[in-house]
Parts: sequence; structure tokens; C-alpha cells
Amino acid sequence: MALPAQHFDVVIVGAGLSGVGMACRLSSLCPRRTYAVLEARSDVGGTWDLWRYPGVRTDSDPHTLAYPFRPWGRGVSVAQGADICDYIRSTAAECGVADHIRSNHRVRSASYSSRDMLWTLETAGGRFTCSFLHLSTGYYQYDGGYLPAFPGLKDFRGQILRPMEWPAADALQGKKVVVIGSGATAVSLVPALAKSADHVTMLQRSPSYLADKSGSEGALYEAMKSVSPSLAASMTRWKYMF
Repeated sequence: MALPAQHFDVVIVGAGLSGVGMACRLSSLCPRRTYAVLEARSDVGGTWDLWRYPGVRTDSDPHTLAYPFRPWGRGVSVAQGADICDYIRSTAAECGVADHIRSNHRVRSASYSSRDMLWTLETAGGRFTCSFLHLSTGYYQYDGGYLPAFPGLKDFRGQILRPMEWPAADALQGKKVVVIGSGATAVSLVPALAKSADHVTMLQRSPSYLADKSGSEGALYEAMKSVSPSLAASMTRWKYMF
């Protein structure tokens, strides 16, 4: 016998950076509204919990990436993936939304009834209804990345890895590696692989141009932060935006 649906005013799908941010705002601005956050994976963090490849980090400054209501607070211009994941999880705990997150609740379908003015969601953990549905699911297919149909692929005897399916950190130690692409992921991945692999080649269609920059925000940021963390965050965000 099917269990009755659990009803909430709002259901948020996804417990990554966006979903946790939405839940925090909802708790603060609409404290009387009931809500649940449905997460397909077993932990909080979304993209930043999924990506485990060597060197994973932001491709934009963390001060802009962070929540306005909880500044990043660290004097770095590029953040490591694990630090971002910790930031998301600690924000969820600090804002009191962690108890509203339902892990291992992959949404299988969502249908809206105009008559009842309700959404009905079928998930791996049961049925839910809500008046407002917010999707914070990102744009990655977490179950498996895209693999082009390269001629002769079936004859290749080496490993084929995609960043979202990365094995142990030292999986490519001492091996010859070709990285296809020159985007943000490759820029983070190639230097990290070069430390342990025998040889690393980046195969690119179009060249990327990079400029060296300090990874620290410097003394001015630390001075502003000691006076007002929110001011330091705002000024740093403006610096990167303009």
C-alpha cells in the first residue's frame, strides 16, 4: 500500500550551492512556510560534492560565487573544490536548513494539477506535494558524462576517464595522459596531473590564453575584513565584476 504524500508549501530540488542558498533565503524571509530539499545524492554539495578530480577548483572568484548573506571570508582568489563543499555544508548547518534536506530522494517525475493547484513529485523516497516547486538541479548529467563516438574507440586499451567519474586521486600516477579540451576543467586538471603522471598532453581545438595572478587577496582585503567582513566581501566582488 502506497504511503500518503508528504505536503510542503515549497519543495526545492537539489542540495548544491543554489538549492542550499534558496533554502536559507526561504527560512529567513518566509519563516512560516514549510519546505523540503530533495537531493538525489547521499550528501550535500551538488557539483562540488561530485567533482573529485585532481586540482578541482573554481573558475571564478569565490567572493562572487559565495552567498551575500554569508561572505566567503577567506583571502584567496581561487577556491579549492573541497573548501567550497565545506562552505555549502556549513552554511546549511548555520542557517538551520540541514534538517530539511532529504538525501537519496531522486525526483523521478513532477506533474502539476491546475484544479488542485499542486505539484506532485514521485521520488526514490516517496511521494511529495507542494504549492511551489523550485529546481536547483544544475545542468550536468550526473549519471554519466558525454562520450563522443571516436573512430577506433573500441580498440583503445587504455583508460577513458571523465571528470565526474574520477577514481582514486593517484589513478594516473606514472602514466601517459591526454586531456581533451582546454576549458576551465582542463586548466585545473592538467597542472595537478603533471605532478604525478609520466607525461601529460593537452589536446585542444582552440588555444586558451592565461595570465598569472596571485592566489591571495592581499593585505588590503585582510584589513577590510578585520573591520567589516561584509564590506570586504562587497568590495572584493566589485573588484572582480568591474
